[in-house]
Amino acid sequence: MLIDAIKQHGKKQIEVKQKIRITDKTKKLKYRVDTFFIFPGALQITENNFKKEEFKHNLKCYLSLSEQSPSLDGLLKELVARRIASGKEEKFDDFYKRFCLKYKTALQESSRSLMEKQELSAEETETFLQTVYKLLDEFRNIKFSQENSEREVRLLDKLDEYLTVVTAFCLRDLNEVCIGELRNKILSFWQEVEKYRASRFPVESIEGESKESAFLMRWSFLKKFVQSSLFLDIRYKQGAPLLTHSIYGSAAALSMLFATVVAFFYQDRYGSLSRNLFFALVIAYIFKDRFKEIVRDWLSNVIFRRWIPDRRLFIFMGKKKVGCAKENFGFVSLKELPIGSKDIFQGDNCLLSENFQHPKLTPYACDSIFRYSREITLSASEFPEGACLIDIIRFNVSEFLHNLGATSEELPFFCENGKSPKGEKLYNIYLFRSFCIGEKSDSEVIKVTVNAKAVRRITIVKSFENGMSVLENRGKFIYT
Repeated sequence: MLIDAIKQHGKKQIEVKQKIRITDKTKKLKYRVDTFFIFPGALQITENNFKKEEFKHNLKCYLSLSEQSPSLDGLLKELVARRIASGKEEKFDDFYKRFCLKYKTALQESSRSLMEKQELSAEETETFLQTVYKLLDEFRNIKFSQENSEREVRLLDKLDEYLTVVTAFCLRDLNEVCIGELRNKILSFWQEVEKYRASRFPVESIEGESKESAFLMRWSFLKKFVQSSLFLDIRYKQGAPLLTHSIYGSAAALSMLFATVVAFFYQDRYGSLSRNLFFALVIAYIFKDRFKEIVRDWLSNVIFRRWIPDRRLFIFMGKKKVGCAKENFGFVSLKELPIGSKDIFQGDNCLLSENFQHPKLTPYACDSIFRYSREITLSASEFPEGACLIDIIRFNVSEFLHNLGATSEELPFFCENGKSPKGEKLYNIYLFRSFCIGEKSDSEVIKVTVNAKAVRRITIVKSFENGMSVLENRGKFIYT
């Protein structure tokens, strides 16, 4: 199954995160995601002034693995069993890095379940805090064990800082939603965690930078260090080079055949040394180059288009290749959009009153549609048992906003202070996204509201389902 989440990442980026659960029976994982960007005319994003290479530069792709985490109690038992066991079946680094990632997932799930409850009991809160305390205490006992080498102590010290910061983030979120005595308990534990972090892992700020900025930089390094064992390496290549060179060679051969036939025909008719043959050869070679370009374009963009991706991705886990992906970019016509315009623009049509409801009257004028297709094939048997695939895509929309002007405009309304109010000028970019895994498929319409400077908000307009649903969070957001 696939879990989909979309959110704003910064002022000008949209992040789409997909989590695909891999079962034990899955040997080969293959899925496809098509994203159609439907632009209003005001943005002037057309085939004439926007090249698809610019889209590549504003697109970031990440692939990583995420393990299904047990409960916090299960993690505590796992950690105790690891300390008691004399043998080390699994590599030291991998085990504790994976433990930290499991801890983060289990902690987030437990705290989220507590925050979703309308009435949170003191017993539930106390049990949660005690379990977290025992987990951290057990990990630190392992860190200070005399059996560890100096290198292992340094590793566990970094992971201890990671666990401490993750716990602080979780307690901060809980503190915001709890009230009364429960909040005092959480606040007390949070202060204890912060006191430990400040004494054991002090942050030294560089000259010219604040202490907070130095902490965020250090936290970024810590996250990358812990997650390094699960991130997959993506290496970019051009589309199918062998097929592309074969097409170019075939076009050159056909054009050369054309020129040779013309040369032989006029040589037999006028002789090898004649003025007519000379002019015939010049004209033949002029048209030969044009003929080669026409045939090459026809073969590449019409006949063999589906087999020539714009970009290929080779996916590695360590030094071993575990999969590949194909990406295609380009403008398409409205007829190629697999959905009716009424299902997309229904929110904008609500701006018009009933007296103006007419097919030709709509506040949204669709000027162009840009499609981004991504098909990924992975050898799931190479992944750790019980792992999940996290597919993250980030779109930077700054290139789409260049042609927008002022962010606001004065309105002809009366105000008591004598000044006319200003209205913010907003534009809607619609995203139609379709998912396909095996025989299951799903789709949704997302509205991204922007102004001349940034993304203002993201909303789901409509969700569709064909057969069994691929998405588990139908019509919802998952903030991660």
